[in-house]
Amino acid sequence: MPGPRCRTSIRSMVGAALLLCGVEASSALAQEERPPPEAAPFVCAQIVLAIDGSKSTHESAFHRQIESFRTTFASEPLYHAIQDCLPGSVAFAVMTWSGPDAQDLCLDWSLVTNREDGRRLAAHFERCRYFGGSTDIGGAVEYGLRLLEESPFASYYRVVFVLTNGRTNRGAEARLAAVRAKAAAAAVTLAGYALLRPEPKSPSPFFVPAARPLERYVAEHVS
Repeated sequence: MPGPRCRTSIRSMVGAALLLCGVEASSALAQEERPPPEAAPFVCAQIVLAIDGSKSTHESAFHRQIESFRTTFASEPLYHAIQDCLPGSVAFAVMTWSGPDAQDLCLDWSLVTNREDGRRLAAHFERCRYFGGSTDIGGAVEYGLRLLEESPFASYYRVVFVLTNGRTNRGAEARLAAVRAKAAAAAVTLAGYALLRPEPKSPSPFFVPAARPLERYVAEHVS
């Protein structure tokens, strides 16, 4: 269940993505490979945050995820990472998800260029809805791709961050594979993030973290 470690991990996850975009965007901008289009406001990256609201997450853990994101978007390190992501602005959309056709947009596309923007965005996370129900990662990714298609912004990079505490349900594997191929064709980066249960404070010598298979699954089948 997400706790203080989760807050640090989520902040690192978002910050690392922004720093990576910043480094690559600097190079692309210098080479003038992809000049900003005039028709839409240009940002460094468009990022969809897809938060797991399935039953296996448990409602209390879901709300800790939300609080972790609120803390992250109100933090100064995130602002500095955004400033390093040329041209110094990032657009975010936030959604929650669980089973087939269970997706909800709790924050439409919002531009973050400074600390106040981040704080305002953080205040809106309370709108995020917990579903319960099953786990359909492919449905979450598909919804995220649709949000990117409808975005009013243009950017160097488009990213869907999918947080999950479990595998996609049986029967939905083909959908996940299909939307991963669709994302690749659209030059959208999928970044999976495994929500891990905390290790015991005093593990026995025979303790094996149950999270490792989930991390492998997310790395191989989502990211």
